[in-house]
Amino acid sequence: MEVFQALFTSILPLYVLIALGWVAGRFFGVERQTMGALGIFIIQPIVSFGFVAQLDFKIEYLMIPIMVFTFSSTVLIGAYALGLKIYADKRANLLAMCAAMGNTGYFGLPVALLLLDTHWVAVYIFANLGGVICEATVMYYIANRGAFDVKTSIKKLMQFPTIYAVALGIYFNQAGLGLSDQFITYWEYFNGSYIVIGMMIIGVALSRVKKLVIGPKFMAIAYMGKFLVWPLLSLSFISIDYHFLQLFSREVYLIMLVISIVPPGANISAFAAQLDLNPEKAATTVLIGTIFALFFIPAVLILSGLQ
Repeated sequence: MEVFQALFTSILPLYVLIALGWVAGRFFGVERQTMGALGIFIIQPIVSFGFVAQLDFKIEYLMIPIMVFTFSSTVLIGAYALGLKIYADKRANLLAMCAAMGNTGYFGLPVALLLLDTHWVAVYIFANLGGVICEATVMYYIANRGAFDVKTSIKKLMQFPTIYAVALGIYFNQAGLGLSDQFITYWEYFNGSYIVIGMMIIGVALSRVKKLVIGPKFMAIAYMGKFLVWPLLSLSFISIDYHFLQLFSREVYLIMLVISIVPPGANISAFAAQLDLNPEKAATTVLIGTIFALFFIPAVLILSGLQ
C-alpha cells in the first residue's frame, strides 16, 4: 500500500497540471493548437535531441521501437476488425484509435521522467518512435478508411520534427560530439517545461468538450484494447525475454510497460474532429481513460514487480 501511495502521489501532480490546462482553456481562451504547436515543434524536439545525444546506444535497442510498432498495429487492426462486426458506421474507426493510440508523449514522457534516469528516458523516447510511425501510417489509413495513400502518409510522417531531432541526436551520439554545459543547463529547463506544457495541453483539449457522450459498449471495448490487450502484449514480451532471450534489462521492461498502460492519446479528439468521427465521444473516452489511469498505472507497476 505504501508503494502504491508513493506512486500515486508522484503521478497526482500531473493531474493538477491537466486541471490548470482545463481552466486556461475554458476561462482564458487558451487554444490547444497554439500550445500543441509549441510542444510539438519546439519543446519536444529539443528534449528528445538532448536525451538521445547522451544515450549510451546499444544495437539491441533497435528492436524496441519495432516491438512498439508491432504491438500498436496489432491492437489497432484487431480493434478495427472487431468494431466492423459491431458498428456499421465510423465508430469502428474511432474505436480502433481509442484502443491502440496511447498518450505516450504528453503523458508517458512525464511518467518516464518520474520513474527512470536520463539514460533510460532517452531509450523511452527512442522506443516511442515505433508508436509515432504507427500513428502516421497504419492509424491514418484506418482512421480515414484508407483515404490517405502511401505518399500522403509518408509526407505526414516527415512533418513530425521529433524524428529529425532524434536523428540528429543519434548523429551527435555516434560521432562522439559532446553537448556543452551551457546547452545542458537550458535543456534541463526545457525538460521541466515539456512536462508542464504537455500535461496542460490535455486539459486545454478537454476544456473544449461541450457535452459528455458515454457509450458503455464502445468504452468497454476501447478500454479492453488500451488497458488489457496492450499491457498483456507487453507483459508477454517481458516474460519471454526474461525467461528465454534475456536481451533486455528491467528498465527496458519498465519502458515497454509504461508505453502500454498510458491512457488514450489526447490527440484522438483532434483527429476525430478533423475526420468527423464522433469527436465528443472521443473526448469523453479520453477524459474517463485519463482519470482511470491515475489509479491503473500505479497498480500495474506494483503488480508487475518492476517498480
